[in-house]
Amino acid sequence: MLKHVLKSSSTIRLACTGRRTFLSDAYPCREAWQARLTTPILAKVDHEALYFELEQKFQHKNKVSAIDIDIYANKLEDDSHMDEMADLMYKFRLTEETTNGLDSTQHAIARNYIEHSHYSELIELLNNRIAYGVYLDDFTANLALNRLITTNEFKWAARIATLLGLQEDFSNPITRSLSLYACYRYVKGGSVEHFDDLVPPAPVDSSAPKKSKKKDEIKVRMKFLRNEYFDDHFDIKDSKLLLGKTFYLLGLNSGEGVVGNSSRWLGLVLHEKYDKAVEVLEANQKSEFSGEIASLVETFLENVEDKENEQYKKLIDAVGTLKVVNDSFEKMLLDDINKSVAENEKSLIDEQKKIYNDWSKLRQQRLEEELARLHRVKRIQEMERTAREMEQEEQKLWFFENEDKIDLQIDSKKVFYPKRWFGKKKKPRVVNEGYIPPEIRQRYGQR
Repeated sequence: MLKHVLKSSSTIRLACTGRRTFLSDAYPCREAWQARLTTPILAKVDHEALYFELEQKFQHKNKVSAIDIDIYANKLEDDSHMDEMADLMYKFRLTEETTNGLDSTQHAIARNYIEHSHYSELIELLNNRIAYGVYLDDFTANLALNRLITTNEFKWAARIATLLGLQEDFSNPITRSLSLYACYRYVKGGSVEHFDDLVPPAPVDSSAPKKSKKKDEIKVRMKFLRNEYFDDHFDIKDSKLLLGKTFYLLGLNSGEGVVGNSSRWLGLVLHEKYDKAVEVLEANQKSEFSGEIASLVETFLENVEDKENEQYKKLIDAVGTLKVVNDSFEKMLLDDINKSVAENEKSLIDEQKKIYNDWSKLRQQRLEEELARLHRVKRIQEMERTAREMEQEEQKLWFFENEDKIDLQIDSKKVFYPKRWFGKKKKPRVVNEGYIPPEIRQRYGQR
């Protein structure tokens, strides 16, 4: 068994370092980010007045422009208006204008939550993608992962990694390496708990009237039952399966080698895809796997309830023939992070500064387009009002010349309702004026 193999091997040394920061101080691009507030648009905006105006538009028109939401989101400087921002995004997603949403809006919201350490609220927004429409880009994902890993909040970091895994995009080397390290440190702790406790429960309104319990249970007969559908991706709620899916995707993007092979293998085991895990081992018999990952896999396999599963037995047999290396897996991940940061950080910083500049130009362009649209709508309304006034004035001036025509128009507007049918009419009774009742005939002897 694997335990015997590990016992006979040398002791694995773990990289025990203190608090570390992977990204440099230049990565957040604070000066370029703060420069947005000096642009003519955001510098003149009154945050409170804009919020009141947006609320009025939602109440009366149920429609606001995407540029207004973007201006409000980018004007945020502290954490005092986060609830209002989330509420506006929720309402905005219910309008047709949500298709014109800007990437800078999502970035501003995510960055504000990260900088003020509101991780539970951020995860609530990210997890409810349909209601809020907020996603992490590579830049904000790296900021969040770096900050959470630095403060040893590996459960939060692993949850961020699983949300990124649902997007199936780990093309950014820094994001991939940070996500893999966060998931490994969390799984290494031994307890793979559910992520539901990361989001605080909704507050209970004690003043709200309590609903009376229904005494009688009403059952309705259905014509058919829908077949349950599980897409094995967005429908996954269990944290263990989510971590397994994420590990597997990270392993696919890590290439061949100890890190990639071990991550894919661990991911399939956590995802309970034992048949595919056996295929990975059989396809990489000459490849090396991490001893630390092998130990974790054995721990998880010991807790499997269905030990009579054929694929489970095959996996146990395949583990015994595994080629294990005893180098620290954590050190491999740290080296991968340092390498990816050294090779890609500068280009990402330059690219993000350019994106900030492009967003400012796009915001100005969208605002001008919106103002032009509003001006055009106002001009059309003014022209229609002027045309109506001119038509009314013309009718007054040429009334006597067009009197017959006006009468015809009035008659044409009259509504003539069809006569209602009350059934077949009865024939009126014929009155015989010479009719004498029989009583009078008998009295006077008439026949």
